[in-house]
Amino acid sequence: MSQFLNGLVLRCYQVILPASALSNLFFPNEAHAQLIMKYFPSELPGYSSDSTASVVMHQMVQNIHPGISVGSYIVRPVASQSFGYNTNILAAPHSSGASIATSASVSVVSNWTRHAIGASMSVNNTAYPTLSAANQTNWTAATGGSLNVGRDTVSAGYSHYVLHLSATDLGNFGVSYPVPYSDDDFHLSYRKNWARFALIPSASYDKFSFGSAGGTSAFAGRDTDALSHQLETQALQGRFEVSKGNALVAILRGTEAQFQPVNGATPDDYVSAGGFVGVDMRASSVIQYRALVGGESRQFIRSSTRTITTPTAEVDVIWMPDRMNTVTLTGQRGLFDPTSPFSHSQVMSTVRVQADHELRRNVFLRGSAGAAVTDSQATGTGTTVRTRRETQFTFGVSVNWKVNRDFTASLSYSHISSYMKHGVPSVTEDSVGRATFTSNTIMVGLSFAR
Repeated sequence: MSQFLNGLVLRCYQVILPASALSNLFFPNEAHAQLIMKYFPSELPGYSSDSTASVVMHQMVQNIHPGISVGSYIVRPVASQSFGYNTNILAAPHSSGASIATSASVSVVSNWTRHAIGASMSVNNTAYPTLSAANQTNWTAATGGSLNVGRDTVSAGYSHYVLHLSATDLGNFGVSYPVPYSDDDFHLSYRKNWARFALIPSASYDKFSFGSAGGTSAFAGRDTDALSHQLETQALQGRFEVSKGNALVAILRGTEAQFQPVNGATPDDYVSAGGFVGVDMRASSVIQYRALVGGESRQFIRSSTRTITTPTAEVDVIWMPDRMNTVTLTGQRGLFDPTSPFSHSQVMSTVRVQADHELRRNVFLRGSAGAAVTDSQATGTGTTVRTRRETQFTFGVSVNWKVNRDFTASLSYSHISSYMKHGVPSVTEDSVGRATFTSNTIMVGLSFAR
């Protein structure tokens, strides 16, 4: 990788990393390219079965925020505080209000020449002073490690997180007040290397548990325990390194899900199988891209939900035309586990473009726009089946001022427009959510990263 590319991407990371704790507030939650994130390199040891170009990326992150050296480990703390206003918190009338978000995280990663181990923890609390039932606290904890065995690598990882479903998130039909859910994820992989070719079998286990929303009305606080399930995933990945930083990829994947039985309901247990081929091209100093195409079929083995077969595609493109600008394009279509807890019967398509501009050496501008559609197949047969469709359009702008090496001040605005067909409306104490809603959020904040 040339010095030009290193310097350019370093500036891009200066925009992204200091405000990472605030990004979920600046822009609405979106479906990410999950296959690319899952099967292509990741920073946390144990969740990265492949190491193509990861040394370069690791050095970039270290050069921006070198962290605190503690023996042979690097500690990186992050914290942020932000304030703002949201015009539609619950996707329902009369649910606007001020927003106060506080977050903190810390990661510890080994700095060894061989093998690796790491751990991270984060917490994010969002409070709405005029709508306390919508308050939520999310937190995550993860640990993982990799062991070099000759030319090969064994990786293992565990993570636990507690998050909330939001009424404004794509595909969360009938959700009003935030619904808490947790996941325990175990991951194991082995990378077998032969010169330019690598074979990577992996397996993971997830246990999802869903709780009850806030609110005092019976519907608003309904129990979502029927969404609780366990998920097993097995995958076999092959990678061929065409040149340094460029690889061809092929993936076979199978998943099985078992939902918790609930009186009066049939569990939506399913089995899925899919295959994908793609490219991982990151050697260029101007354009880098990752792409996967293939297909997946999901059969429901206990409920009357029909089998879903759909083409799958994901793309992640970074274009760096000069030292001052970066354009990122991401898109996906397919079945995903789980973008939302309802995704077991949803086919989702998303596209998002983001532009970053270095206005001054310490002032960065960002703009983004996206569109997404999700089709959720309802349980039933014959004419009673009505596919639920939700379409969302989003855009946002932000300015980040890097006060010094550690502190970044930010101002942002984001917008969501959502259109629903045959959806289940959300219900609050005094109103019913509408099929069409808009939400606008403005936030100002200060973040610290070392």
